[in-house]
Amino acid sequence: MRNERQRWFAIAAFCALVAPASAQTAATIGRDLEAALASAQAAAVRPGDDSLGCDALERELVAAANDPALHAVVAKHGEAAKQQMEAMKAAQGRAATQAALTVFGSLVPGGDWAVVAAAMAQAPAQRADAAANVQMRMQQAREMMPLMPQLMRGQRVVELAQTRDCAWLRDAGGR
Repeated sequence: MRNERQRWFAIAAFCALVAPASAQTAATIGRDLEAALASAQAAAVRPGDDSLGCDALERELVAAANDPALHAVVAKHGEAAKQQMEAMKAAQGRAATQAALTVFGSLVPGGDWAVVAAAMAQAPAQRADAAANVQMRMQQAREMMPLMPQLMRGQRVVELAQTRDCAWLRDAGGR
């Protein structure tokens, strides 16, 4: 019993020490992302944009979308999204198991202790999953920062195409 309390105290102390560092990192990445976005938005507006016709705007959009760095990040994030979906499906199975434990725990005398023990056993894995998810999201944000100029240029081109009511934009929306 004493070892169990010491272990939980150590886990709590570790979480208390790590949480501020994670928050600081997330806040730093957030500020960096905001700065990259502001810079990219400013750079997205180019001299001569107002004179571009629909064909030129379409070429600009295709050029921005064909950047190899953008393709690499999209492919990587697609794989990460697939892994997240698989993790969510697995979590749904664990949720059903937890619900069943709760039902039986409430019906069997003393069964609530088994439910508490199961929840305590699952807690470290859940915290680790949450921490890994935060790290993955921060890494994705870091990877997106260099792509902000292409993304914002693409947005600017689409806005100009909407203003000009370009046929290629209308056609793409109907697909």
